[in-house]
Amino acid sequence: MFSTLFGKKKLKEEKIAQVFVNTINTTALEGFPTLAEYINDGPDFKESPKISPNQVEWFLYIVFAANLYNLKKYFPSEQLNRMRLLIIDEFIASLEGRSEDETLENINNYEAFIAQLKSPTDELEKVISKAVFYKYGLNRFQIDHFQRLNAPNPVVMKALSEVSQNFVWNWEDVLGKYKLVG
Repeated sequence: MFSTLFGKKKLKEEKIAQVFVNTINTTALEGFPTLAEYINDGPDFKESPKISPNQVEWFLYIVFAANLYNLKKYFPSEQLNRMRLLIIDEFIASLEGRSEDETLENINNYEAFIAQLKSPTDELEKVISKAVFYKYGLNRFQIDHFQRLNAPNPVVMKALSEVSQNFVWNWEDVLGKYKLVG
């Protein structure tokens, strides 16, 4: 009530970029071991994929690129460009000891991968689950029927999508509470 009475609180774009990257990184890094265990113990695979909790880097890039790709749904083009640059710079800085050029190339490659997987009706969590499925080579662990089809088992995709909801940034909530300023 008070936010509509007095207007939204202002938040600098730089600050939200920082919070966005820190939250994405923390959520992905802390959540991946649970996701890996969930996949490894999944009853819908004929054998365990044996994903190690240390194989987190692909997942971090998947989650970051998917959420970065999703920005265009919430921002007009001028603000979108600023937000992308701020967020990418913050992400590169957060990955200490890595080459900036290599990190930027990885971001671009993962974002292109996300764009290939996304259909207009796909929710972001479904895209993340597809990316995990393909990047971690889960097809070879499926039952023969789905393996021959070279398509994810819908039961596996539904379960992965439910888990992937935890890795989607909630722009509706942020933009409902704050007005982002440059």
